[in-house]
Amino acid sequence: MSNITFLASSKPITLPDEIKEHNNRPSYASEKEAIFFSVHELDSSWIKEIEGLFSMPYLYEAAGLESPLFLTYLEKHMETGDVIEIYSVANQHALEKYLQRLRETPQPIHINTDSYTYQDVYGQYQLNPKKWVEELSHKNYITDRGVTTIVKY
Repeated sequence: MSNITFLASSKPITLPDEIKEHNNRPSYASEKEAIFFSVHELDSSWIKEIEGLFSMPYLYEAAGLESPLFLTYLEKHMETGDVIEIYSVANQHALEKYLQRLRETPQPIHINTDSYTYQDVYGQYQLNPKKWVEELSHKNYITDRGVTTIVKY
């Protein structure tokens, strides 16, 4: 079984130098430091598989979205008007099964990094503006049950 995470964006994503440097380090002082966040343009075979899933034009395969580096990217490098959509499945070979379940009972997540809100099927939650990144790290924002939309506006 191998998972796959798709990321769509309103604009091309270029990882900042600080994240690239971290990803390219030859060694880490501790296991806790061995984290990463990466995006790669989506292979054309996957584009057909996920057709209609995303509303954003730039499609990527992503890794490390549960890491602090991705949350740092959201905090420091998302600009007003940016939109990111995420969808992840635990088994890429069963993608069609996951997509069918998503179509039947979608459970989207909506995060606004400007108004510091998190909304899922259970309600909307206000995140603390001073520690919203930490609070978001404890919430489920990567799921196969729905597309997560992260906006800043």
